[in-house]
Amino acid sequence: MNIKKLIIAGLFTGLFFIINAVTAEPKPDWVEGDAGFYPNSQYMTATGSASEVELAKNRALGNLSKIFEAHIKDSSTTKTNTNVSIKNADESYTKNIHLARQIQVSTDTIINGTRIAETWKDTTVFTHHALAVLDRSQAGNNIKTEMNRLDSETQVELDRSASQADVLLSMSALDAAVILQGQRQTLQNMLKVIDTRGKGSPAKWSLADLSGQLENKLQSLKIATAVDNDPVGKLNQLLKSAMGNAGFSAVNGSAEFTLVANLDVQDLGFRQGWYWLRGKLSVKMVSANGKIRGRKQWPLKVSALQHNDAESRLMTQVNTKLNSEIKTAILEFSTGVN
Repeated sequence: MNIKKLIIAGLFTGLFFIINAVTAEPKPDWVEGDAGFYPNSQYMTATGSASEVELAKNRALGNLSKIFEAHIKDSSTTKTNTNVSIKNADESYTKNIHLARQIQVSTDTIINGTRIAETWKDTTVFTHHALAVLDRSQAGNNIKTEMNRLDSETQVELDRSASQADVLLSMSALDAAVILQGQRQTLQNMLKVIDTRGKGSPAKWSLADLSGQLENKLQSLKIATAVDNDPVGKLNQLLKSAMGNAGFSAVNGSAEFTLVANLDVQDLGFRQGWYWLRGKLSVKMVSANGKIRGRKQWPLKVSALQHNDAESRLMTQVNTKLNSEIKTAILEFSTGVN
């Protein structure tokens, strides 16, 4: 009797898998390869898989977005090198490449129109698969629309820069125009990938020319340096170096503005085998008439096994902070942001 039951159960189990295999939807080509119904010449596609169908759809959409994000990352970073030379105890700075910045471009507008074209459930492993599709012509139109917006905003900033008597406000507007055109160039590079003709949409302005104009403004701006408090004795040198890296020329004597740095350091003592220092770095820009154009400050904290090493690490933090923040800070001072 038990043997008969086992035989019957086995027959039913085998019959279930046979019926399931016959009635199951065949695996689409896009699960493991190209989507034949959505050729690469006309569409951009991405897939996603998960135990839940909605999660699979979200992953497919996210993977399609990552395609654009990868193109943006590859084409949106520019670097700058600054050489420092010392002659007669005076430092001078020369820049090799223009404008170091990481261009930020959102993919939200670009992927507008993306849809989930197909889903498929693999019943053998209970996994859902989804196919996200974006028409290349739609993506191209999205990018061109965004590029037109950036061009309109660039024109506004260039007009504002030309009409401003205040040198800092003029410089800030020009910097905004450079950032906008940097974003546009990133989109142009992406458009060349999407557009099978590889042409994209050429810019009205040369980014190199705009960057050169900004560099000239930065270098022509006369900024002196001063220090209110410097317990280590290296702050003024680090400030001048950071200004050189940012494209500003630190001058001695009379100047349009003075950038004043201050470093407060608190010795927290020896704790749990480490020497701790806490600091506060601040800068302010003062115009020749004594008006403060803006202030900025940054907290610092370091530790080391030796007290001298802790002090050295603190100054390394100061140097890093000045080099990464001083240009942004000065441009913010021009607009009253502090």
